[in-house]
Amino acid sequence: MLVLHQYHLSPYNEKLQRMLNFKGIAFTEQYWQLGERKQVAALNPIGKLPALEHDGRVICDSTDVAHYLEQAFPEPPLIPADPALRGQVHVLEDWADESLYFYEMHLRFTTPGNRERNIPRMVEHESAFLRWLLPKVVPGGIAKITASQGIGRKSPEQLMIDVTRHIEAVNDLLSEAQWLVGNRISLADLAVYGMFDALRDADMAAAQIARYSAVVAWMERVEQTTSERASPANATSKEDDS
Repeated sequence: MLVLHQYHLSPYNEKLQRMLNFKGIAFTEQYWQLGERKQVAALNPIGKLPALEHDGRVICDSTDVAHYLEQAFPEPPLIPADPALRGQVHVLEDWADESLYFYEMHLRFTTPGNRERNIPRMVEHESAFLRWLLPKVVPGGIAKITASQGIGRKSPEQLMIDVTRHIEAVNDLLSEAQWLVGNRISLADLAVYGMFDALRDADMAAAQIARYSAVVAWMERVEQTTSERASPANATSKEDDS
């Protein structure tokens, strides 16, 4: 049995969950609390989640996990054999993971209205103390990260111009295609979908996504293609074990 270790509300989790579903691989989900950083570091010295546990091995970083799954469970494929298509998948996945991620994180957890709705969802499984503390410190902590990255120093208006440009780019890619790369679903679709789905938790980004019919239809296709799990697998949380 594979175990997917993860935090709540992570778009990287969603990418891997949908990959496992699409490949028909049975797995168990293990959710960790933000207050369990030491335990997570014992599992993964890098201290990051998601991580995949399989046959006594722990694979860390969502891209590394995705490539491991593709090698261990090659059918049906999500990374093309064709070199040109494989390169496109890599570029789009990396764009989602290393660029779109900062937009969704900033919009969901630092902007008024969105942070008040999303942070309580993120911390609802934490201890009472952390449920009180984290809503006070998370917005500032994430704002520092995104300011260092660059987008956090932009005005809200410029930020939404950027986000709209990204949505339009995906809409353009889908103008005459069902999927982002080639003629079948790929890891690129799962990575970009995960970030767009997270962006829908921010009101202003959700409104922009809804304006682009090709994007909306594509997101529905991804959901329909990757929602069904291989077999019943009970999700567990650390608080369930106590």
